[in-house]
Amino acid sequence: METRSKMSWLTTGFATFIAAVGLVFASLPAEAQQPSIMSEIVKRGAIRIATIAGNPPYSALGANGQPEGYDVEIGKMLAASLKVKPEFIIVDVPGRIAALQTRRADVTVANFTNTVERSTTIAFTNPYMVVGSVFMVLKDSPIQTVDQLNDPKYKVAFARGGTAEQISAAATPNASKLRFDTVGDAFLAMGSKQADSHLQDSFQNVAYMEKEPGKHRTLPGNFSYEEIAIGLPAGDFDWWRIVDTWVRQFNGSGENNRLFRQFFGFDLPPFK
Repeated sequence: METRSKMSWLTTGFATFIAAVGLVFASLPAEAQQPSIMSEIVKRGAIRIATIAGNPPYSALGANGQPEGYDVEIGKMLAASLKVKPEFIIVDVPGRIAALQTRRADVTVANFTNTVERSTTIAFTNPYMVVGSVFMVLKDSPIQTVDQLNDPKYKVAFARGGTAEQISAAATPNASKLRFDTVGDAFLAMGSKQADSHLQDSFQNVAYMEKEPGKHRTLPGNFSYEEIAIGLPAGDFDWWRIVDTWVRQFNGSGENNRLFRQFFGFDLPPFK
């Protein structure tokens, strides 16, 4: 009788435990119960990739209206490795995060810096490149240093919603700020002398200067360390694991360097 009582108690207790677990899962937020991103991609036959326009050589719209550039090719290569089609979604700079939060995009590949603030709402892979930030001026500009640029009479141009906002505030707090929708627009503002300087990443700076040699120069100094990575929706570990593995293989195989050289004209500097 004692053994039967124990068995009955164990059975009843286990059933109660299972019921409690069921209640816990039923109470989880809707997003926690969503199908896995990878399963949705397979079902759809396409991976949705958020990127931005007006940011060459990373990404821009070509003459045919289709996105092109270094980041765009990365997205295509990721899709090919998963044996699905790439489906590009054009967003603005702040939209890189929103597209992931709303599950409108499966990944963001858009010159996207991994920061602590961003990592509180979305996930990032390991970086596929590391850049700095530099200030560019026209060759005939009287400005010789960033300290000199740090004056209300001078205007610094950059793309709104990116890390340049914080970098400019720290490096040139007294300079006037001009915010534009894209890096390309900010660059053109400097070219037309609407702005005195353009703040951009160090690799992009080299590409711009090689495209128009003798027209621009860079002020001394590097003002950031930025790990550029692929962004993903938070909360799906398996999806992060898949994409992060792909990034590490992309870096280690030499494919990243080959692709980078194609769009930037020089070898990708080593990074840790």
